[in-house]
Amino acid sequence: MTTELVITCVKKNNQGNIMQVGIDGEIFDVKTIAEKIWARENAYFTIAMGIRVRVFAMRDPVSNEPYLTTTTNPKLPNSLNFLPKCRT
Repeated sequence: MTTELVITCVKKNNQGNIMQVGIDGEIFDVKTIAEKIWARENAYFTIAMGIRVRVFAMRDPVSNEPYLTTTTNPKLPNSLNFLPKCRT
């Protein structure tokens, strides 16, 4: 049985890419979260306009680096981009 966790904030780099996410007051690297999603160890969600939305792990087609998104369609907005900045 996978654990379901809610991402509540993000930390971005200077280019605006999400590098870390906040869950229950702790900060985690995107790579760590992506690996847990791919291993089906945990399932991650966020709240977008009052609706619980699943978070997916994808790989950038150019850099092959993992990233997190709330949609598998790159033409749709990623709700994670609208989360507040993590404080810690």
